[in-house]
Amino acid sequence: MVSPFIFVYAVRLGASSADIGWMRSVNNLFTYTLQVPWGRLSDRIGKRVAIVAASSLAASLLWIPIIFIEDPKMLIPLLSLRSFIASASIPAWSALLGDLTQASLRGSVISMVNVASSLGSLMATAIAGPLIDYSGGKLTVVVLVSSALGSISAIILMGLREPRIGKPIKMTDLTSLLKTSDLPKLMGGESDFGLFLRLSVAQGFFLTFAWPLFPITMAETLNLSMWEVGAISIINICITLLCQPFMGKAVDKFGRRPVLIFNFVSLTTVPLMYCYASDFFQLAIFNIFLGVITAAGNASVLTYLLDIVPEDRVGEFTAIYNMAIGISYFAGSVAGGNLTQFAILVLGRRRGLEAGYLISAFGRLLTGISFLKVKEAR
Repeated sequence: MVSPFIFVYAVRLGASSADIGWMRSVNNLFTYTLQVPWGRLSDRIGKRVAIVAASSLAASLLWIPIIFIEDPKMLIPLLSLRSFIASASIPAWSALLGDLTQASLRGSVISMVNVASSLGSLMATAIAGPLIDYSGGKLTVVVLVSSALGSISAIILMGLREPRIGKPIKMTDLTSLLKTSDLPKLMGGESDFGLFLRLSVAQGFFLTFAWPLFPITMAETLNLSMWEVGAISIINICITLLCQPFMGKAVDKFGRRPVLIFNFVSLTTVPLMYCYASDFFQLAIFNIFLGVITAAGNASVLTYLLDIVPEDRVGEFTAIYNMAIGISYFAGSVAGGNLTQFAILVLGRRRGLEAGYLISAFGRLLTGISFLKVKEAR
């Protein structure tokens, strides 16, 4: 309920594009940098459900301090702490999906899980946007409701049964969770995983280059209300929901590679649309297409990743992937926010934002085409 609005809310508090860039970047950095030890811990002890539930519960409660923040820069340490705690659930959840699904049906199953998640996001966003506007732009009610629902969901999740894997970890083994000497070999090898990782890192930099600019466009250039911001998210989620089952079946029937390439190349259109959109309705119409792209990414990326990693090290390898992506996202958001802020000072707001968006679009196109090098998962 809070996530779709937090960066627009920060702009309303007075955040610049550089501030948004730092918020985005530290959020990504703290979400992903500890993915490797979290993933190894998940593989070692096998308690995926417990890790996901505990992490989700703590992260839900950490929305509450946002109520008391008035300086947008204070959002940076708070979002960092919340992202750090929430990061424990990511490799555990990915590994749990791998444990519970068969390779031949994995795309369809993951798509159905994403449909359920998107339905929850749809309802939450539909309620939260008007509620924030009704509350005078304050997040108090939305934050409290979000924290309560997240806590309840984490408690319910504890009832999920999972396959018994792993073995109790010994205290003497904890140092192995932090081992990094093998990472360069895994990330730089000629394996399918190494190639996919390197391409994803390059693409992730240009993907996030534009992220700090979106809230500026919505809040200041187009002056959208929170209801309109929420409506854009709702349109995207609805189309994603409609397309998700078809994309899941396409991934299983035609292969992961075609859907992957469509997803990454099509992302080029996003910064171009935000660059030249003149009103809410143009963004709303574009998000119909963006919903299709989102569904393609949801169905193909994790499915392909689970196909190309060793079955007994799913948590670790997905964590390595997420860690590398997080560092890429950090660099992209910092570069995008600060370079665009400099461009705005030199060229003015309109031309400065345009320069930032065009850099992102050009980089997305080049890196998207480079995914033609990826081989179909066997």
